[in-house]
Amino acid sequence: MSLRPQTRGRPQASRMLGLAALGAALAIAVSACSSSGATTAPSAAPATQAPATAAPATQAPATAAPADSAAPSASTLACPPPSSPVQRTLILDYLPNAIHVPIYNALAKGYYREAGIDLKIETPTSTSDTIKLMAAGKADFGITSMLDFLTTFQQEPSVRIFSALEQSPLGSIVGFQKTGITRPKDLEGKLVGVTGVPSDLAALNSIVAYDGGDPTKVENITIGFNAVQNVVSGAVQAAIGFWNSEGVQLQAMEPSFIFRLDEFGAPTYPELIFFARNEFLDADPCTAQAFVDATAKGYADMVADPDAALQTLLDQTQGLALNESRAQLEVLLPVFRGDAPVFGHVNMDALAAYLVWAKDAGILDMSNPPTDFATDAFTAAQ
Repeated sequence: MSLRPQTRGRPQASRMLGLAALGAALAIAVSACSSSGATTAPSAAPATQAPATAAPATQAPATAAPADSAAPSASTLACPPPSSPVQRTLILDYLPNAIHVPIYNALAKGYYREAGIDLKIETPTSTSDTIKLMAAGKADFGITSMLDFLTTFQQEPSVRIFSALEQSPLGSIVGFQKTGITRPKDLEGKLVGVTGVPSDLAALNSIVAYDGGDPTKVENITIGFNAVQNVVSGAVQAAIGFWNSEGVQLQAMEPSFIFRLDEFGAPTYPELIFFARNEFLDADPCTAQAFVDATAKGYADMVADPDAALQTLLDQTQGLALNESRAQLEVLLPVFRGDAPVFGHVNMDALAAYLVWAKDAGILDMSNPPTDFATDAFTAAQ
């Protein structure tokens, strides 16, 4: 892995792909990977692993995915054609933003209703609410971070990952280039703002150590979720933030640096995942499959026309700025699917690699095999 950090300046037309151009390039890839007549989403390679307890299904699978003997494959369950849409609730991980475009696009296009789902989207008052409401049975589907999910799973193993919203960690260290910081090692002797979440310090230490620096020489201060404000004011020289959010905001102001987790030691894994209660997935796998397939259609349409898809998010939400949302979507487009065979794919090897890295970094101590808390069968059935 290269140690050269991302050091990006103010976006310029000659240096940045527009949404339409980037979307066209991705659309070619989607088209090349799609099986004829199977679905608007890219076709999947057979799953390499299967869950120990899940029993997912698909309405019209192109191929059967291998399955564990303890659970039937997607092709062994016949899902009836959708009847009148049944209301289901999805709780987001945070306020609506560009990363949720595939969902809002599918909602606007009627893909969920076509699949028999009258989807209601709710936003949490805090990031911890999603887990709490899901555990209490107040919603059918939820989105949360990998770390929050696994931390909860250790205490309440009644939930399971069944799809991924994107395929890359979003955590990073951000700041302005004028500070003279060009690599994580340069953070020695500097003040870095952290949110106060324990994993922030572990991530900061991991990034600095991977670049050959001494984490004990890096000062830190808790600033909450105000990375941009504190970097701009000069209160801190760098801050923990999301490269697709705070990173984009800083880049729009002046030349900035972004040190992404997966560029400095962390494996590639999905930051945000879809999850549900085991009871729901086992009792109604067809609805879960329909949700995955409809969301994949929203993604495919987004790739074909990013600007139109972004507009569906803006039309259904409030308080989002067009230019900032467009810039966020532009950097997210390549990681929604990444190198996965299909959108939403749950890579069991990536989850295992995450657990090893998280334990070494002091973020999470968990030794469960991924099949204990995740299934790749729903996306394998696409």
